[in-house]
Amino acid sequence: MHRIPEYIDCSARCHGASRPGRRFLPPVGVVVLMILGPAVAQIAVADEPEPSPTSTQPDCIEVELDEAPPTLQLEPGTSLLAVIQESFVILVDRVAPAVVAIQADRSPGAVADEESPTAWSHSGSGVVIRADGMILTSQHVIEDALALHITLPDGRRARARVVGADSRSDLAVIQVIGDRFTTAELGDARRLRRGDMVLAMGNPLGLAADGQAAVSWGLVSAIGRPLPGRFDREEDRYYGDMIQTSAPITPGHSGGPLVDIHGRVVGVLTAMSVPAAGGEAIAFAVPIGDRTRGIIERLLRGERIDYGYLGVEGGTLTALQAREAELPEGCGALVDSIDAGGPAHRAGLMRGDVILSVSGEAVNSADGFIQRVGALEPGREVEIEMLRGTKRRTVRAEVGLRPAPGPLEDDGATVSFRGAVIGRVGSEMRRASNLPADALLVMMVSGQSPADRAGLTPGDIIVRIDGLPVTSDAIDRLTRVTDDCLLGLANGGSVLIEAR
Repeated sequence: MHRIPEYIDCSARCHGASRPGRRFLPPVGVVVLMILGPAVAQIAVADEPEPSPTSTQPDCIEVELDEAPPTLQLEPGTSLLAVIQESFVILVDRVAPAVVAIQADRSPGAVADEESPTAWSHSGSGVVIRADGMILTSQHVIEDALALHITLPDGRRARARVVGADSRSDLAVIQVIGDRFTTAELGDARRLRRGDMVLAMGNPLGLAADGQAAVSWGLVSAIGRPLPGRFDREEDRYYGDMIQTSAPITPGHSGGPLVDIHGRVVGVLTAMSVPAAGGEAIAFAVPIGDRTRGIIERLLRGERIDYGYLGVEGGTLTALQAREAELPEGCGALVDSIDAGGPAHRAGLMRGDVILSVSGEAVNSADGFIQRVGALEPGREVEIEMLRGTKRRTVRAEVGLRPAPGPLEDDGATVSFRGAVIGRVGSEMRRASNLPADALLVMMVSGQSPADRAGLTPGDIIVRIDGLPVTSDAIDRLTRVTDDCLLGLANGGSVLIEAR
């Protein structure tokens, strides 16, 4: 779970008035009833006092709603608190079967022995979004992991493989073997409003390792909230349009779902503030919208996410700067710096220019400019309208490919070997765990296959094949093996996989 400096968030309460002889449901009650329908509206509480014969309360309470059913009726004596409580229980029961706990192990010793004192691991969360075991989570949860242990809602543990991951959006998709998993529906964060109720679900401090996802609730405090400008800049993550919520979360919630009152996932829990002076932590989530849906679809296909690049670091104009440029507020992005030799530099942009549009699409803020450029296809030529001083100009620039924040990973070549999917260990993993340059990673093992019967499991690191160290042609060597094959593992063990 990422932590950031504390922010102070103030909220206001609204108080409603009522008249004798008629009870009005507060906004929370109305929203809750919209979830449940007439079935829950008949809940009765034994210890609720019966209305007196002389009471001016009517025989029923009518609540007019825009959604079906048009009119809901509550019998006299029904406790609104009981209705609200039941609504939360129903909502949690709807989503919880899709929420999983994740333990990411980053040590070869942890692959063979989870109790090893040398194991380096941390907890996270995820949500199943496809019935074949595809799980949405945060990229920083599974980053550099050598093995991923998943605890399903029924308490079963399984190994998972990484299908796709994108550090810039901080989203990843992993998969467990199986089918007919319960899934959660992805919603649309664009429909969220400040004040909407949301639930946060996940694996705080690893406590959901029993399969019981923890639940908290709160309000949407803000939408489109950027995190501090330097937060995770070294990792080149984009946290420019986050959902801020008052729902309490703790380390381990990362990757878990932020859920609206209809049971739809509207965000992926990502970061929290660090409380100071007795303050409360504030939670942030990556929103589910058009931009992130497109990323998730590509991650499900195992595709790499490429981002457009112009080599510009921009900022939003202050009210004074907008007046001096004779622009309305909420218009343009200020060029704070230019990467030397980058596409924008070659096109003639300079520090202090104000970018007004890209390919005819207006730019209203630095955040909008970042999203617009990131969505551009590398190699495409675009027109940039800008303001320099008081003169408007148009330049053309060829969009580049956003540089990777660190060393590029090795190629993604894999081989299917007797029921196991085996690929190369990434360079970052090799350096972190001091593995051989050509080590192989077991990514997935099919049940009842020769590899499974031999005891090979996802996360195993192969360093020897038939007694010989792995070399750059190790994947090709496996494709040519026809007899029984002895695989030596990084943890000192070995497995003998028989020929079919």
